[in-house]
Parts: sequence; structure tokens; C-alpha cells
Amino acid sequence: MSSILFTAKFPRPPKNGDEILIRGKLRENARKFSVNFCLPRPAGVSDQQSPTYIAYHFKTIYDDDGTSTVVQNWKNVIWDKEDIGDNIWHTDRSKVFTVIFRLHEDKIKVFADRIDHLPDYQFPLRLSLDGISTIELWDDVDVEEISFRYDNKPFD
Repeated sequence: MSSILFTAKFPRPPKNGDEILIRGKLRENARKFSVNFCLPRPAGVSDQQSPTYIAYHFKTIYDDDGTSTVVQNWKNVIWDKEDIGDNIWHTDRSKVFTVIFRLHEDKIKVFADRIDHLPDYQFPLRLSLDGISTIELWDDVDVEEISFRYDNKPFD
């Protein structure tokens, strides 16, 4: 079972175009870490249990042979089928990483380091974007920074 290391509440419900930047460093001998965009836990579920509803789960797994994979999926009480691909975003475990998640009504786009390029990954969003209330980081990572970036257009 994964262990929850860091939880942050969204300052407001996320909207189309919002971004979350995470800067962190893997722990020595890291095996995996995950970023999870979670809906509220139902009454009676402790904070240390896996959330019942995860709109987006982004996990990087590092193998002993130097290879690594990225797993994307979501959870509506039970986990959906995993989308597994090559890790192209963070291959040097010893370096600090920056990953940016751009939220859209119908998908989440993932960018390594900066956003002035095509996304490194994308995943269709199957649970409501505005229902997301927290972000959680699990497993072998130390968080250095987390930033919520909002498109604060002036009101008419």
C-alpha cells in the first residue's frame, strides 16, 4: 500500500486552464512516487486510507535495472485500467524535478520543467474537475515546492 506523504487543499475549486507546479526530489533508493488529484473522502474514511475517488493518478515507477515507467489512471471506488508508458519526463533520480499539471474540463496535461512545449503526457478526465479538492503526493519523494496557478482574468 502507498503511504501519503503530502496533502494540500486547493484554495478554490479548480477551473479549466489552472495549473499545479510541483518541485521535488526523490529519496535515496526511490522506487516510486505518485501525484493524485482527489475528490473529498466520504464520511467515515480516515485520512490515511486511500481516497475513494481520485480524478487523476500519475505514478512514476523506477526499476532496479535503470528503466522506469509512468502509470496513469483514476479511481471511482475501484481503480480503473492503468495506462502504462515509458518514463520520458524524469529519468535521473538524483536530480530535482519540476512537473506541471494543466487542468482542463476533459483532460489533464503533464509537462516536465516548463509549459512551452507539447505535453509529455495527457489523460482523459472522467470525474468532475470542479469536484477535485486536494492533491496528494505518495511514496518516495520530498516536496520542495507546490504552487497553484490560476488564470485570474479580470471580471467584466
